[in-house]
Amino acid sequence: MLRPGRDKGFATPIPLGLAGLATSTFLMGVAMIFSPASMEPYLTQAIMFGGLAEILAGMWAFAYGDPMAATSFTFLGSFFGWWALAQTPLFGAHTAAAANGMALVFIVSGVVTLYLWIASFYESAAFNLVLLFLWICMGLAGIAMFAGSTVLAVLGGISGVISGLIGAYASFADVYNATSLQEVVPIGESKTVRERVEQDEHERIRRLHATDGETHRMSA
Repeated sequence: MLRPGRDKGFATPIPLGLAGLATSTFLMGVAMIFSPASMEPYLTQAIMFGGLAEILAGMWAFAYGDPMAATSFTFLGSFFGWWALAQTPLFGAHTAAAANGMALVFIVSGVVTLYLWIASFYESAAFNLVLLFLWICMGLAGIAMFAGSTVLAVLGGISGVISGLIGAYASFADVYNATSLQEVVPIGESKTVRERVEQDEHERIRRLHATDGETHRMSA
């Protein structure tokens, strides 16, 4: 089995990004279903796990050479960080205009997540499903804020919970497969996708080793 992190000298950021995304999305969904008026218990978690850890995973993915993960994790980490800060007394504003603005941010962010989902058809099925239910969650949450609809908020929360559960499974699968050096836990990669991923990884490793060799020649 190809060992992307060990072969390249550093570990894949995908499990961390999925773990941060899974926990924050799951808890946001729970909050939307059961306690939409009391988000405070989830804010610190969203800042640290959904925001900071997610952005770090995104930056790590840029260096790792995975544009899909890099864009998704960094964008969604920024979204969760904003969502948490926007509800604190220091940054938040609890007026009707501010509520409409927050709803619009949810909808626009859902649209961005929608096109990330479309691009993720070249990724694993698990990653694709995480983004599918997440953009549905964001869209329904934003519309629910505009319309004042409890039903839409609950439906959005259910989508968020589903996205979080799939993300947790995908994170576990990536970690377990990486440590066992074989695909024990399936994540829904087709043969074509798997071959493309392995070709990309081999090409990245080749470029990394070529750069190291050039550096050694220059230093000598």
